[in-house]
Amino acid sequence: MARSDVGTSKQSVRQFFKRLGKVREPVEVMLDGALVAKIIAPTELSDAEKQRILDEGWAVVEKSRVRTKGIPASVIQKEVNKAVREVLARNAQRCR
Repeated sequence: MARSDVGTSKQSVRQFFKRLGKVREPVEVMLDGALVAKIIAPTELSDAEKQRILDEGWAVVEKSRVRTKGIPASVIQKEVNKAVREVLARNAQRCR
């Protein structure tokens, strides 16, 4: 599971979460009309649901490890860098 301390994020991100306060019901986060995240209170999930989510995440990690087995880290890093550049370029075009 990814975890991010928003206390170290940009001011606008910190302000968003301060205004949001304690999550009592699910909050959907939209970006350009697309759902990018859903924030739910930790108490909304049972232990079994939490475990299922973690198991799914680890399954994705394992699938990735199998797919990239034997590929040098430098090759993977180049592909990641290329993908990041492409996304940044697309975002820059949308902001114009």
